[in-house]
Amino acid sequence: MLKYVKISKRPRILYRLTGLTIEQFTVLCTKLKPLWEKAEKKRLSQRERKRTLGQGRKYKLSAIEDKLVFILVFYRYYLTDELMGYLFGIHPSNACRLRIKMEPLVEKAADPSLSQSIRHRISPDVKKVSTLEELLVVCPDFAEVVTDATEQQRRRPKKRIQKKYYSGKKKRHTIKTQITVNTKGQILMVSKSYPGRVHDYNVFKQENTAKKLPTKSAHYGDSGYDGAPNDYPEHTIIIPVKRRRNHSTLSLSEKRFNRKHSRIRILVEHVLSRMKKYQILAQVYRHKMIDYNRRFRNIAALINFRLASSAI
Repeated sequence: MLKYVKISKRPRILYRLTGLTIEQFTVLCTKLKPLWEKAEKKRLSQRERKRTLGQGRKYKLSAIEDKLVFILVFYRYYLTDELMGYLFGIHPSNACRLRIKMEPLVEKAADPSLSQSIRHRISPDVKKVSTLEELLVVCPDFAEVVTDATEQQRRRPKKRIQKKYYSGKKKRHTIKTQITVNTKGQILMVSKSYPGRVHDYNVFKQENTAKKLPTKSAHYGDSGYDGAPNDYPEHTIIIPVKRRRNHSTLSLSEKRFNRKHSRIRILVEHVLSRMKKYQILAQVYRHKMIDYNRRFRNIAALINFRLASSAI
């Protein structure tokens, strides 16, 4: 049976199971505990509840540390409820219920700023940014950003929506989500999740990604965002030079520009790689679509938490 008391004595095993060092795990537990207590108090104070507070069957995983290990192992390895219940010594139905209660709290504990808009993260006392120099002083995290979308395979849906989720690029049924990161690798924005058939640029436009960022930000994207510089002329959107039909080859300067662009844009690929270390975003997704975006955001918040705690 997996218990934090045993695992904490072997930090390397804890890191393999959860993706967090023992110091990071302790900090996250401290942030998670008041959120759990508040959520439980709200749940147990509902009008339809007949028992008083404190009555009823107690959790077998009573410690908040064990609950956090539980949800992180689920994200890290994407195991079934039957196997999770066997590992933690609880019934599969209890494992499912505990997961449902824990998931709304992960993002709030790991990185609550991820749910805030960019405008709310910039102090309201700051005057309007009109130059790049002012942007570097006021909000350096938004000076250079990179946006990209990622796809994850899902189980084959019902016949009436198969076409909607079929990705011509991946040749399978997928879910698509867009992220925006800065040059430090911090995830600034996570979009809603869309069917795989939706083009990357359509996601970009539906999410109003460009308008959510300062106009002076250098915004990098891949060739899938072709047309963005023309559609958003007030923003600095930089995409690689594509070879057109009337140009057989790219010039030397264009190739040099594309190489420089790739060195910056690769940052978002590294972040996506870190996210997919959590198998819930790497394997074929087998749960309900309504829960997918919350889980994606939870993993993004965990990546930001690891980045912030390692920088201290």
